[in-house]
Amino acid sequence: MAKQTASEQLDKVVERLLGRPGALASPAGDGKSLDARLAPVIELIRGLRDLPRADFRVRLKADLERRTTMASSAKAAPEARAKATPYLSVRGAAGAIDFYKRAFGATEITRLVQPDGRIGHAEIDISGARIMLADEFPEIGFKSPESLGGSPVRIHLDVADVDSIGRQAVAAGAKIVRPIADQFYGDRSGQFTDPFGYTWAISTRKETLTTEEMQRRLDQLSPEQGEAAKTVNPIREGFHSITPYLVIPEASQLIDFLNKAFGAEEHFRIKRPGGEVIMHAEVKIGDSMIELAEANAQFPPTPQTLLLRVSDVDGVYNRAVEAGATPFQPVEDHEYGSRGGSVRDVSGNSWHIFTPTAGNPIFEHFRSVTPQLNPLRSQQMIEFLQNAFGAEEVYRAQSPDGVVHHAQVRIGDSLIGMGDANGPYQPMPCTLHLYVPDADAVYERALQAGATSIQRPVDQPYGDRSGGVQDPFGNRWFVATHLRDVAP
Repeated sequence: MAKQTASEQLDKVVERLLGRPGALASPAGDGKSLDARLAPVIELIRGLRDLPRADFRVRLKADLERRTTMASSAKAAPEARAKATPYLSVRGAAGAIDFYKRAFGATEITRLVQPDGRIGHAEIDISGARIMLADEFPEIGFKSPESLGGSPVRIHLDVADVDSIGRQAVAAGAKIVRPIADQFYGDRSGQFTDPFGYTWAISTRKETLTTEEMQRRLDQLSPEQGEAAKTVNPIREGFHSITPYLVIPEASQLIDFLNKAFGAEEHFRIKRPGGEVIMHAEVKIGDSMIELAEANAQFPPTPQTLLLRVSDVDGVYNRAVEAGATPFQPVEDHEYGSRGGSVRDVSGNSWHIFTPTAGNPIFEHFRSVTPQLNPLRSQQMIEFLQNAFGAEEVYRAQSPDGVVHHAQVRIGDSLIGMGDANGPYQPMPCTLHLYVPDADAVYERALQAGATSIQRPVDQPYGDRSGGVQDPFGNRWFVATHLRDVAP
C-alpha cells in the first residue's frame, strides 16, 4: 500500500474525530504512527470537536430560516414583465375586479388597499395576460372613464372560445358594441363595453394568415359587403328596440279598429297558406310600429296595456269609442302631469290615451306607443329586466309603503312604463319584440336571469336572427338581431 501523505492522514483524522468523537487518532486504524507535524493540528481539532454550542446552533438555524424566507419573498431582481401592461383607472376597483372574474375568468394576483379604503394598486390575470388597475385618484390626475366621459382605449383580449366568453361577459353585465363574427383577418371577434367605461375586443384566432393574405381578402370585399358590414343596423328599419307584439284572435278586425281609431297605417300582412288567418302583420301609429299575429294553440292570446301619446286626447278617445272600444276611465287631467283616459279595444288590449302636460318632463321621452306592464311587484320585474336585458331604471314614483305607482325603464332606445297592479290595471302577460345587437348572448343572459326558453335563436328567412324566452312573470320576449335586409 502506498504511504499516505500528511494531507491525506489529516483528512482521515478529521473524518474520524467528527464522525466518532472517541476514535483514536490513527487515520486508517493500521497502527501506523502519524506524521509528527500533525500533532499540534490534531489537538486543535480535538478542542473544536464539540462546537458549535447548542445555543449558537439554535440562533444560527433561526437566522438561516429568516434569510431563506426573505429570499423567497423579496428577490434581488424582479421577474421579467411584458414590455407594455394595461393600467386601468376605475371608479370602484373592487367591483371591477369582481366583474372581470365573472366576465372573463380573471384571477386576482395582487391587491394593495389605501388607508381610505381605495385600492391603490391591483393586478389580475386573464388567460395569461397581466392587467393592472386601481381606484381613480382625481386629486393626482388619475381619472376613470366615468370622470372623463369615456375612454379611447380598447383592450384586445385573446381567448380560447370567444362565443362562450362573450356570453359570459354579457351575463356579468357587459354590453355589446359589435356582435361576434368571423373577420377577414382570420379572427372571430366582437367588442363589448364593461360597466366601468372600457371597451374589450375579445377574439379567438381561427386562421393564421400572412399580411399579404389579409390584404388580398380585404381587397376582395365588394363595396356592397364593406358598406353592409359598416351600416347594417341590428334594429330593422322603422323599428325601435322594443315593439309591442299583439297576439290576439281576429287580427284583421284589430287592424281595422287601429286604422279607424288611431289612424294606423298598415305596412305588411302575410296570411297562413290556404286561408285568411294573419300569420304576421305590421302597422304604424305615429312614430311607433306594432306587430300583430293570430293567436293559436302554440301562442295563445296575450292582449296588453299600451300607452298612446297623442296631441288631441279627447278627439282620439271619442274616435276609439266610436270604432268599438269600451271606455273604462274617462278623459281627465291627472296631477302627475298628463291629461288622459283609457279604453279597451275589440281584442281586449287596454289603451291609455294621453298627452303630457306642458312643461312636465315625466313623459317627454315617450313615443307614440309605449308598452305598460303592471306586475304584482314592479321592483322584481325591474330587477329581472336589468339582469336579463341590461335595462336602466330612469324614473320611479313610489309611496312610503313601497307601492310603485309609476316607473320607467329603458332598454336600448325604448322605454317601458310600469306600475304595481291596481284597480283596472291588473297583470296582463304580454308579448314583446326586442331588438338587440347579439340575440344569442341576450337569450343566454335572459335564461340565467330566470327566464325559460320558448325557442333558441335561429336565422330567419326575413333577415333576422331571433329566439324567444318567457320571463318569470309570464311575458314572452322574442329577442332578435337584424342581419340583412330582405325584399318583401
